[in-house]
Amino acid sequence: MNINTVCKFYIKDFLKTFLLLILSMSILLAVVSLVEKIDDFIPYKPSAFFFFQYVLYNIPRFLFYLIPFITLISSLFVFSIGVRTREFLILSVSGGRLRVLLRPFLVIGIIISIGGFIFGEFIQPEFTKRLNSMIEDLTEKGKRTMLKEVFLKTRDGKIVKIGVFSQEKKQANKVKIFVIDKDTVTKMIESEKADIDKKEWALKGVVIYDFANGKIEKFEQLQYPMDVKITTVAFKDIKKIEEFGISELLQKRKELKRTGLSNPKIDTDISGRLSYNLVTFFMMVLGICLPLGAYEKFSFIFSKTKGTTAGGAVTVGIGIVITIIYWLLYSLFMFMGYSKILPPFVSPWITPMIFGVISFKLYYSIKE
Repeated sequence: MNINTVCKFYIKDFLKTFLLLILSMSILLAVVSLVEKIDDFIPYKPSAFFFFQYVLYNIPRFLFYLIPFITLISSLFVFSIGVRTREFLILSVSGGRLRVLLRPFLVIGIIISIGGFIFGEFIQPEFTKRLNSMIEDLTEKGKRTMLKEVFLKTRDGKIVKIGVFSQEKKQANKVKIFVIDKDTVTKMIESEKADIDKKEWALKGVVIYDFANGKIEKFEQLQYPMDVKITTVAFKDIKKIEEFGISELLQKRKELKRTGLSNPKIDTDISGRLSYNLVTFFMMVLGICLPLGAYEKFSFIFSKTKGTTAGGAVTVGIGIVITIIYWLLYSLFMFMGYSKILPPFVSPWITPMIFGVISFKLYYSIKE
């Protein structure tokens, strides 16, 4: 791919701006996150190294979420300079086809999107896992452990759902035990409460649904063998949703399906992980097109800031406004997916598709 000399200059400027903004903003947000949470940690007397680790492990999470919007702001900033200095206008008048000259930026947008996907799938979840584990190590010292909505798997293949678990009392409420044979749920045991003692649970208020034989049995109390160890250490192995990659989310979804359960949040999050990385490419296109393809429509903004220090601030402001609009729409459709108002696998794609249509419509409005 032949790259124009002027285009090479703008590519270097874009990459410098992108790296500077994404690193500085990620560090800043990680520090702000610590400041917001510091009152929660102080009672446990953490070391200075804990605070350093907290910021360090938080940086990848913010970096992942910032990738699309730093891409937008960086491309807006660089190309608005080109519009204000008339360099792209000169290239166009001298016979250069702007859409052809801008193709390297589209390739960069694709590379950043793929890089963001790899980062979000393999790197960011690992750092988030370390962060959560570090916080648990600090806060669980001498503290009563209470967990909600926990799924466990026994060594003989049973799936256990616990509504509320008390580590201190070794007691679980709203327990459901799914007995699985050849990928089919043959029996479900519901218990209002369960006292947990090594490998045998004392179930209270028990209802047994025997699907294989078509029977329902009720017991006031029932001693039930369970080959699973419930400890603080065991719960540390249970990942939070942000610690999962897509492959792990798919596996979790498969396990829930085997028990006859469905979780629209997991379905929506799987789809959301894929669609979120696609929006990076659309943000790159949008950042190119707003100064170039829609210059005439927005000339009152770019022309008035020509040659002034306010130009950069206005450009960043435009990027922030677009980011806010995107997040409002994205959050709305994600909520509709979680609530099953819209199909969970469809709702996360609606906002990226809207921005995609707008971006390419503006792209083809660039005058050759």
